[in-house]
Amino acid sequence: MRFSLRYLAALCLLLVVAQTALAESKIHQLITAMSSSDLPRYTKLPLFEPHRKEFACVYQDQHLPPVDAQADLWFQQALAMELDPEIYWEDKDWRKIYQLYQQAADGNHWKAMLNLASLILSEYPVPEKNPETAIRWVEKAMQLGVPDAWDTMGIYHRKGIVRGGSATSAYAFFQKAADMGSPSAQAFLGAALDAGWDNPGNGFWANMPIAMKMLECAVAQGSGDAAYELAYRYADPGTPEAKSRALKILQEGVKFGSAKCANRLSVQFNGLDLTNGESLVAYIDKARSERYSKIGDALDWYGGTLKLPNLDKVLPLPPAVLPKWNGDVQTLIDAAKAVTAPVKTPASAPHPDPRAALVKSGLLRPLADWPQPLRCDGGTKCPQTGIWEARVAPDHPLAALYNRWDRQAFVEKGANFPDPQQQHLDISAHDVRWTWLGSPNPVHIADVYTIAL
Repeated sequence: MRFSLRYLAALCLLLVVAQTALAESKIHQLITAMSSSDLPRYTKLPLFEPHRKEFACVYQDQHLPPVDAQADLWFQQALAMELDPEIYWEDKDWRKIYQLYQQAADGNHWKAMLNLASLILSEYPVPEKNPETAIRWVEKAMQLGVPDAWDTMGIYHRKGIVRGGSATSAYAFFQKAADMGSPSAQAFLGAALDAGWDNPGNGFWANMPIAMKMLECAVAQGSGDAAYELAYRYADPGTPEAKSRALKILQEGVKFGSAKCANRLSVQFNGLDLTNGESLVAYIDKARSERYSKIGDALDWYGGTLKLPNLDKVLPLPPAVLPKWNGDVQTLIDAAKAVTAPVKTPASAPHPDPRAALVKSGLLRPLADWPQPLRCDGGTKCPQTGIWEARVAPDHPLAALYNRWDRQAFVEKGANFPDPQQQHLDISAHDVRWTWLGSPNPVHIADVYTIAL
């Protein structure tokens, strides 16, 4: 085939432009100076020790790099577009979503880096599909000291996405990530170590003391997977107290966004294990089973991103009476979500309110009415039924972990506020300041309430 000089010149120019764009890419610059042995994916780590004797609980949120406000806004906008429940996945603007995540990642937003890597390896039609690019984004997050990035690299080793990766190298990365504070790595290894005997071929070992420490550390960080696994261990004694403890940790797991916890509660209330005496509830409650099933479907769609901290508003554990529900699934989900004040961004504001993206993605529910502030000490009885938001002082050692946008709870008047100690957090109840946000359920008849937004 014969080419004209003009065509060859144009082709050369195109190659130069492409090479220049690649050279200017931040992710390319990150790797250019490294030899293959220097790459974070090939970090030399101690071998996995399934029978270790000690584990010190470390929280990821206390060791994360700061996030730039503009980068976080791009991230929230991308997340809102990706999770928008009104748009079918095939109709989403994946190119725009990818672009926003990339802008945020270029601004050192670690969550955007990991989301980009996930999209690249997914079946979604994003512009980039090269696994090497996904690995490099994860490596950049690793270099920023993000524990979850080390856990993700372990997954890449186990799946063979990293050349030369194996189960041996994967578990070394999981161990490193868990020790750094990754809740996902702690939940995974905790589940792997809570067996009664060793079976390395199937990925489990007998180290219950360390398993419990890892799982409880992950639960303290909001891991639904850890709550699901921990419920089995809590229920092991088979006593009413043990089963009640298992139910409570599963309820916490649903609040964390775990579809597995919701589905397990659904089948328990539907009569599973009734005949063999292993049921956690010992009776059938079809109404509760249905609600957990509907919630489980919603949480599965969101893939763990949706949190339901106010679950007790719509689905409290027995012996509380179930509030009356109109049967609309969206009402059930919305009433259990975290809430916020009405989101109004003035036209003169330099940046949109970041809560707007959380509302658009369906993670936050804005309240129509915002009550007058009512605050109280976490060690006292609740003075008013409704949704409460918890905070510790900014200088508290665990403020970065505890003061989250979803740290809320629906509490009845006269009841105790949730005790951080029961959530495996070394925080005194008296160090927590609770603020009433309103949104109680109105009385329907007698002691029965109606779920209201």
